[in-house]
Formats: sequence, structure tokens, C-alpha cells
Amino acid sequence: MRHRNRFQGTVWLLLLLVLRTSETTPQNPSQAPVKKSCLWRAVSRDSTVYLLGSVHLLKPDIYPLSEAMERAFVDSSKLVLEVNLDSLNSPDAQQIMLAKALLPEGKTLIEILSPATYQAVRQKVEALGLDIEALQRMKPWFLSLSLVAMKMQQLGYEAQHGVDRHFFERARKAKKDVLGLETADFQLNLLDSLPARSQEESLLQTLKELDQFETEFEQIMRAWAAGQEKQLNDLLLQSFKEYPDIYAKLISERNRNWLPKIESHFQGGSKTLVVVGAAHLVGPDGVVELLKQKGYSVEQL
Repeated sequence: MRHRNRFQGTVWLLLLLVLRTSETTPQNPSQAPVKKSCLWRAVSRDSTVYLLGSVHLLKPDIYPLSEAMERAFVDSSKLVLEVNLDSLNSPDAQQIMLAKALLPEGKTLIEILSPATYQAVRQKVEALGLDIEALQRMKPWFLSLSLVAMKMQQLGYEAQHGVDRHFFERARKAKKDVLGLETADFQLNLLDSLPARSQEESLLQTLKELDQFETEFEQIMRAWAAGQEKQLNDLLLQSFKEYPDIYAKLISERNRNWLPKIESHFQGGSKTLVVVGAAHLVGPDGVVELLKQKGYSVEQL
């Protein structure tokens, strides 16, 4: 069913956030005659917080970004990301990830997956020119992410060109403070805590969806580049409604947990740029709507 397929493919695109989560030749937003971007400005009595929806995997030809995005960075003294990317580069971080991502010693995919799912995995992996034996100890959620990452890389999309990486590198050069709303360990635990059945179902659907990612990502990127909030909500979030538990864990609960941390920057005359996955800003449970409900003045730029 198409509605279900879109959900599963989009979920794993969103979950690529832990690997730091377009069209084939994206239209350059700075050259396109669009009036809005995936950027909002929220203000209190004396402070400003810019909220920028990120796409974690992009091609280099998306740059330069819109003038509004670049101005928001220049205007801000601090950068807030989902995770401070500095924390992901240490050997310790890589060891922690492997500890979470791999099955216990002695366990393999062939033992924990149903025969039908394992056969589908084997066929897709071999079609991609990979060795199934090298992947045997990957947990289903990590295998899904790895396959999506490899597919996106084949299509030319790289984390190094993501919006969050772009502003992280610029902030380091400009010696601006860089903060994180979450830790990498928290995000890994979030993924690792997904029920085994959900992991297997998502893996199976991801295998079916791999060949369609380019088309679906193209739709997402068009909506993102034009700041089309409703379209982004439909493309990224609407299908989650069939899976309220996963929606709560991955989206709404995190948004609410972030809110007091974001609000802490509305003081002292400060200006802050917050860059998070675009899915966290749109919709009735998005950070933008939550701030409006708290009484902040919020406008899309």
C-alpha cells in the first residue's frame, strides 16, 4: 500500500540524524523566485531565536543557501544543533555506536529475522554488490540506516553537505558557540529501543523502498527549498499517524523536550540559530507551533 511505503522510507531518511537526518539536480534556492524558506524567526521582548529546518543529506549544488538562512547565521552569536557534531568524531563515540548497533556476540541476522525477511535482505544486499556475511551482526535498525545511507551516497547525497554540517563548520571558523539539544548516546538509545517487530517491518519496507528514494527525496527537497510548510508536513509526518507510538518517540516527545532548552535562549538580548531536522518544525506538534502556543511571536522568513 503506497501510504504505508511512504511512511517506512521516510522514517529511515529521518533517522539518518544519528549518522552525522532532494531532487536529482535541486534548484538553487538563492536563484529561485521563492518568497519563503524553511526558516522561522521567533522573538521575545529582547531576544531572537531563528529556527532552521535542516536536511541532513544534500548534494553540493544546493549551495549557496537562501539569503535569509545565511543572514540568520550571521545575525546569531550561537548555533544550536540536535547534537553537537564535535561529539560524533571521537573514537569513543564510534565505539559506543558499534556497541549499540551490533547484535550480541554469537547472534546474527539469520537467527533474529523471519526467513522471508532474511531472504529479502540477502537478495537486496547481493544486488547492491555487498557481502551478506559482513552485515550479519548488524541490528535491523542499523542495517536499515546503513542501506539507506549507501543508497543516498550512490545518488550523490552526502552528510558532509547537510545543512547542519554546513553551519557547524562555519560556526567553528567564526568561533561561535555550538550547543546540542541532545547527545549522540541519547539518539542511539532512541533507535535501539525501537521494538524488534518494528525494526524488522521497517527493514523489510526499506528494502522495497530503496529504488524509490530518489523520487520521494525530490518531492521533499522541492517543498523544503520553497518553505512549503504544509507540503513538508504531509510528506514527512502525515503517514506517522498510523503509528502513534513511533511518532511520539521520534517526533512529538523530542519536540516537547527541546522546548525549554530552546526557550532558555530567549534572554539577555541574544540571537541564536537553532538547526534541527525539518520534520521537527512543521505540523501541529512542531517546535514552531509549540512556541506560538507559549506566546512567542513567530514568523516564517
